[in-house]
Amino acid sequence: MLTLYRGNRAELLAELLAATLRLDPPGPFEQVRVVVNTWPTSRWLGEQLALGLDDPDAASDFAGGVAANLRFPFPGSYLRELVDALLVEAEPAASGVDPWRANALVWPLLELLPALVEAPQAQLLRSWLARRGHGGSLAQLDLSLWQLARAIADAFDDYALYRPEMLAAWSAGQFVDGSGKPLRPLQHWQPLLYRLLAARLSQPPFALRVRRAIELLRQRLEAGLSGAPGGSAAEDLAPLPLQGPIRLFGLSSMAPLQVELLQALSGLVDVEIYLLSPCRELWRRRAEAAQTPLGEDWLLQVPRLEARFGRLGAEFQQLLEGTGVAQLGAWQERDLFIGSATAAEHAGRPASLLEQLQQQLVEPESWPLLSCQPGDQSLLFLACPGRLRQVQIVRDQILQLLAADPSLAPRDVLVMTPEVDLFAPLVAAVFGDSEATGVNLPWRLTDRSQQSEPGVVKGLLALLELAGERLSASCLENLLACTPLLARHGIEADEAGAITALLQRAGFRWGLDGGDRDGDPCHSLSWAIDRLLLGLVLPEQPGLAPADTAPLAMAGNLEQQSRWLQLLLGLRRALAQLRRPRPAAAWLPLLRGLIEQLFGDGGTWAWELSSIHAALAEWGELAVGCELCLPAAVVAAVLQERLAVDSGRFGHRSGALTISGLEPMRAIPHRLIVLMGLDAGVFPRQRQRPGFHLMERQRQLGDPDPADQDRYVLLEGLLSARQHLLITWNSRDPRSGDLLMPCTPVRQWLALLEQDLGDGAMELVLRQPAANPLERRNFLPEGERAPICSDRRLLEARRLLENQGSSAPRPLVDPAGPAEPLASAEPIETAEPIKTAAPPQPLATTAAYTDLLAWLQAPQRCWLAGLGLRPQESSQPIEDLEPFSLEERQRAQLLRNALEAGECPDLPWELRGRGLLPPKAAGVLEAQRLSQRWCSLDQLLAGLGEERRQLAQGQGLSAELLWRGDALLLVHAAKPRTPQRLQLWLELLLACIAGQRPGSALLVGRQDQGFAIIESIQPLEPSAAAPLLEQLQRWRHHYRERCWPVPPETGWAWAGAEAKQAGRGLQAACQAWEGGFGAIAERQAAEMALCFGPSLPARELVAERFAQHASNLFGPLLARHSKESRR
Repeated sequence: MLTLYRGNRAELLAELLAATLRLDPPGPFEQVRVVVNTWPTSRWLGEQLALGLDDPDAASDFAGGVAANLRFPFPGSYLRELVDALLVEAEPAASGVDPWRANALVWPLLELLPALVEAPQAQLLRSWLARRGHGGSLAQLDLSLWQLARAIADAFDDYALYRPEMLAAWSAGQFVDGSGKPLRPLQHWQPLLYRLLAARLSQPPFALRVRRAIELLRQRLEAGLSGAPGGSAAEDLAPLPLQGPIRLFGLSSMAPLQVELLQALSGLVDVEIYLLSPCRELWRRRAEAAQTPLGEDWLLQVPRLEARFGRLGAEFQQLLEGTGVAQLGAWQERDLFIGSATAAEHAGRPASLLEQLQQQLVEPESWPLLSCQPGDQSLLFLACPGRLRQVQIVRDQILQLLAADPSLAPRDVLVMTPEVDLFAPLVAAVFGDSEATGVNLPWRLTDRSQQSEPGVVKGLLALLELAGERLSASCLENLLACTPLLARHGIEADEAGAITALLQRAGFRWGLDGGDRDGDPCHSLSWAIDRLLLGLVLPEQPGLAPADTAPLAMAGNLEQQSRWLQLLLGLRRALAQLRRPRPAAAWLPLLRGLIEQLFGDGGTWAWELSSIHAALAEWGELAVGCELCLPAAVVAAVLQERLAVDSGRFGHRSGALTISGLEPMRAIPHRLIVLMGLDAGVFPRQRQRPGFHLMERQRQLGDPDPADQDRYVLLEGLLSARQHLLITWNSRDPRSGDLLMPCTPVRQWLALLEQDLGDGAMELVLRQPAANPLERRNFLPEGERAPICSDRRLLEARRLLENQGSSAPRPLVDPAGPAEPLASAEPIETAEPIKTAAPPQPLATTAAYTDLLAWLQAPQRCWLAGLGLRPQESSQPIEDLEPFSLEERQRAQLLRNALEAGECPDLPWELRGRGLLPPKAAGVLEAQRLSQRWCSLDQLLAGLGEERRQLAQGQGLSAELLWRGDALLLVHAAKPRTPQRLQLWLELLLACIAGQRPGSALLVGRQDQGFAIIESIQPLEPSAAAPLLEQLQRWRHHYRERCWPVPPETGWAWAGAEAKQAGRGLQAACQAWEGGFGAIAERQAAEMALCFGPSLPARELVAERFAQHASNLFGPLLARHSKESRR
């Protein structure tokens, strides 16, 4: 007999199952099996049975809260085991693995593909292969071919469970689809491939085996054999290997074939199905269309929530009742439904909105109208602006509900989301920040794949993926983040960044060796490691480069260098081994050896090693006999799929707040359930099948649909929530801030609630928090509801804003502020400094000159440095490509080095093996360009006279100045700008004060591809130079603790234009400050943006203070300045 127990509360169904076991207890050594669909369900059901086996009316404990010898198999494996046992006498002994499952079927399929593509029916496959560059053949297996074979195997796996009639027709030589209609000629390759597989494999597909088992069961019952020997085909059916009835608990769907098998088995053994259902009549019985899937007209035949979210459960119940064709035993229903609202009234309290909805599902007539009272928080929809705010708001709401109900504990809270991996870092940052709320909330994140954690699994898969694709510096950086890999070599996690920086300095960009780079090893990983090895024994000298590999010295002690090199050499050796394709039998010992070499015992991640070795062993069994050579990318795909199987097995029912995916715990009751991240486009999931999949062409009753499964989650969440149900989604686009609508199911639910409750009551159900977490209303109660935010840190920040007022952020400097008196000879009375500091100590003469020069060239940067502010953190992005030309700053640096050496450099020889010059012809061109510039510079300097350096001292300053003849000279290897003009002006003043009487001061810089005298400054008398230099020193002292109001480039442009014609300075300042065609805006520089604001207009910058200071700084210089262009 098949008995269907239906109820709307999972705990009542569990009590019923426990009562059944208590009233008819199994034997002491008999194992009780209950089929479930998820691991968490098995954990929860085991707990419930342990509690429910005690008889409260008995004089002594029946079980004492202990439930042992219970097993909770999944439907697929359990029913396959039953079929294997039923047909053990009719078929050869089946192996432990069904060869028609996708993970096993792909291996013989790969071996049959070469013969298949040659068949006339396989034109579609040949075209696919030709478009991907295989030329219609399978000479070499790559990742795309593996993905094709895996997709075909997945399709045949689906056919074996959902299209038994089609496979039977294919076996009979027919070319039909699932509905029995002729198959299109382009798809004839599928029946052909099926017949080839059927001839190769040891047993028929599961669908045909179930059909045979059902037929044998029917024959046994019709013959009245009941297992006794007799002369009919039923003798092929072995005795049923069962002790007690078949029990299934909490399943929301099954394949039609599986349901038919249960119906057939009910003729020989009791079958008990404990079904969680929202209502008694989830679907309307239709005898004339019992095997037809529910269509759009079903929305008009059933109540509202059931119609929109309940298709999955409705079709499952439709399958369970069936047509009676496969029902070999009796069939009965038993209902156990509870009216939640009625129960609340009997308890003497008003029914919450959640309880009213639950009752409407069971008995719509008993509670026709919904109502929501102020303070009712049983059902709440939260439109959250952004994912981070969503997690923060969920945390705050949970904390408020825990505080309001002392009986509510973290173990009573379940948060489910369709995007666990996406929310994982945000959950860790928000829920792990106990200081923000003052509450240490225990939480557990589950259902993450092992590939998402920085353990052995992720490291091994990353290594395989690197071996199968182009090796780049950024990819290697990701691999070096693997904690067990570093720990195996005694390296701390914070050293990984230093190793990456060292490889970048050594010149590694991409490629393992010269074989990846068309024979040129430069910039490959092997070349960079060889540079480090040579650096241990050879000095860094120009031109010293054995085998075009220049030594590079490493920092740190010898012990650290040894650990780093050992890691890099191990990775190089492993990648070289993994790059060679080999059969599966050869991959297994190689991978086991590399795991030991690179990861050792795994350290704190040792528990992952058992999963990896189990996956390797299973792969070896499935691929036995397959001689195809597999590349590393395919091996990574195989292991990734297998290791993802155990991702949702652990971490549930831990006693802490649980954050999981949608599937594992969807039907387990909790007092507080949160459905988080139900964004449009994410929920419900959309099915993605290849175009050749025949199940895509016609939907049949019981076909799986991820969208229906996700919609049913809303219904099961409504059933499983005992006190509170919260539903959240992202309501703002993270880039544009535009409003985002919730997903369609949530939008439909809100529309239904609005019809029943009205607009006014919807404010109690739907909350829309502010996008800004510091918005004032986030911290204020709304009616009888607590503030949306419980974050103490944000509250303190809001209080600071309240105390300081709501003025907009201002730059550090106010250009329009009152003018300050210019520095004079009298002592300066400074205002209150920005920060308290000891008075500056007297500087040595050389240091004083250096400090004054640094301030004169970049006054704003010096002021920020004095405050301990760095406007722009040093950023060193990982470079994956070597440049095809040198940057101007690199060319200038090479020329400066040549100037210091005093001779023309042989750059190709000196830079050999360093990776500084671009490769091949580009490097030759760069060397020629630099040689041309050097010759131009050398010729120009030679025409100015012999070089000499002379020390100049005066007014506490000392500097060594460069002379050519009687001219003071400043040579800049790039195009000169205002900082170089000001440096030459400072040197000229110092030389004049020192009595060295220069004939002129010349600024030499690059002009096009050569060098020329760009500008010159006429000398001054010592009596005229002294006050000007003294004024610069007073400005430096005065503006040590305040910001100089004149940006250098903008000030020079303004002063120069004003000197030519009064009133033209503003236009020139606008061009320099705001930028224009071909000009870089000075205000975009990090220090200028911090001091003045990145959007300050030039008109506001050029205020009274700016004009006065710019005139006094640049006026004397412009009076003696002239532009030149002498080569």
